[in-house]
This record gives sequence, C-alpha cells and structure tokens, in this order.
Amino acid sequence: MKKAIIFISCVVLIVAILYISKLNTPKAPQTTTLKVTPAIQQDSGLKEVFIEEIGLSFKYPSNLTFRKEVADDAGKIRFLGFYLEAYDGKNLTYQLYGLYQLQYEATNQDLEKAMIGMDKNTIKEVSVAGYKGIEGLTTGPKAHYSTIILKDNRLFSFSTTPISEENKNLTDQIAATFKFK
Repeated sequence: MKKAIIFISCVVLIVAILYISKLNTPKAPQTTTLKVTPAIQQDSGLKEVFIEEIGLSFKYPSNLTFRKEVADDAGKIRFLGFYLEAYDGKNLTYQLYGLYQLQYEATNQDLEKAMIGMDKNTIKEVSVAGYKGIEGLTTGPKAHYSTIILKDNRLFSFSTTPISEENKNLTDQIAATFKFK
C-alpha cells in the first residue's frame, strides 16, 4: 500500500509540474553536455536487470535492492516505475527512482517544462543511452537530482535521493550502463 501511495504521489507530482509549466516559460538550459563514463567494473558484484515492458537493461551494484511497479489499464501500460534502493538500518541511504511514461506523447517542450523547479545553475543537457535530455537539481522539501530524456516521444526520468555527491556519482555510473532494445 505504501509503495502504491508513493507511486501515485510521483505521478500526481509530474502531472502538476506539467500543468504549472504551461503557465510559465522556462529559460533555455546551459549548453554543457554531460558524458557519463561507467566507473563500476564488470566483475565488481554487479547484477543486471532487463525490464521487458520498456526494453531497458542496466547493471547495478549487488548491494542495492531492485523493484518495479507497473500501472496499467486492462493490460495497457500507462506508467512503469522502478527503484534501486539501499538502507542503513531503517534509513534510506540511496534511491534511484525511474519512471517511463508510456501513456503520454511528449516533445522537446515537455523537456523544457521539466526544468521548472530545478535550480537553474545545475541544469545541463545530457545524453543517456543515445537519447537527449536534461538534468538538474530539483529543489524544495523533497530535493533530488533529476534526469529526464525523450525516448521515442515518451518521457523517461530517473531521480536520485538523498542528495549527495556520492549518490549522484553512483546514479551516473548506473545510467552509463542503460541500454534500450
């Protein structure tokens, strides 16, 4: 039940951001392109996962827990979310949350709208698995690093929390192994 509430909250947040973005026109991102090179080694206790519903495979350290959630209507997938998490006792020490929105067509304007709420000094253009997008630090009470790409006219985003350079670096290393089939 808790997972469903978190997932629904994320979907509501994304819809709210898209609605608010129609009211505001964000500034263009910096023209810096981030190229991520994998630092995690092939033989360092990695697990590999293939998410068949969206054709995504990637590798992640074996100390993280993977789970996915699918929201569908009569078998037609609307959203697919996945998590990589680590806990220190009861405290969340790392979370990568991915969300692929299969239900809605998106454009470059949707990428621009996604910049709302991001610290303008942190926004960068990125390329993930050959797809262009943006990343930046989303500020506020639930601050997190966000990366949003446009894949086949659909938004694919992944976020990292809690905010730390170490967690951001781990997410960059995992993202460097993303492959879409």
